[in-house]
Amino acid sequence: MDMASTLKHLKLPEVATDPAPLPQFAWKYFEEAGTKTYSLETETGATMTLQCPRLQLDAARANTDRCHVTTDGQLANSPASRQRRHSGRLREYWGTCASTPIPLPPPRSVVTPASHIPRYWETQSRVGVVRGGLGWLVLEMGVAEESHVDSSWCVFRQGRSWCVSVVGCTTHQVSLCTWVCQQGEGGKCYTNTMSDIPGTQATLHYGVVLDVGRGRLAFIDLDREIVLAKVDVEFSESLHPMFGVGSPGNYTVNMKVKSGADINMTDTKKSLIYDALK
Repeated sequence: MDMASTLKHLKLPEVATDPAPLPQFAWKYFEEAGTKTYSLETETGATMTLQCPRLQLDAARANTDRCHVTTDGQLANSPASRQRRHSGRLREYWGTCASTPIPLPPPRSVVTPASHIPRYWETQSRVGVVRGGLGWLVLEMGVAEESHVDSSWCVFRQGRSWCVSVVGCTTHQVSLCTWVCQQGEGGKCYTNTMSDIPGTQATLHYGVVLDVGRGRLAFIDLDREIVLAKVDVEFSESLHPMFGVGSPGNYTVNMKVKSGADINMTDTKKSLIYDALK
């Protein structure tokens, strides 16, 4: 599917990539049932809790016409060798979702206020340029409200969905760019994600910070070490972590979800998560 017709109408400005200094703070962590929980103590004495839940790609829902989940749990942008179509698979979306959705918190009340425990997960994607191509999707990761999960071939085009997309940029042309999309609208374009020259290979890393109760969502570029975007939104349905890939004729993609105890929580990463939640 060619994205050029959409991208060419948007002005995608370059942005600075140097993160501002962030406060020093201490972290402690607790593990339970595959979820790693961190307790953050800032220099001002405030406390913040972060959960890294265990997420798995849902192999049973993957659109096997376009991709498949490998035996070691990675999303690959090639059709499954054996097509096993059934009513539970995604039919429009070029990818899959996590096996467990994220529910909305109970309604707020004076007696029982909604809890605000943010979640964090990330992806690691090996990308190879086959022939490249302007306007083509390489990969995306984000979240979508339940009724929009299979409403389009990509999260970018879906309402009530938010994601980071890597595309063959029609504006900057010689490189792949990282693009933040919110509810079907494009945002900032971060240039020089990797070269679009055939034969180029790279590993790209992105993170998601999500506080459903507070309505905060943020995306992190772990290679640039910056917060790409953060948005406040009132969610109306349970959320599905989404993972998508583009056509294998232009790029090869193998995406791995890193979650729970598999996440290497470095000091830089802690600072970025803290900044995303401020």
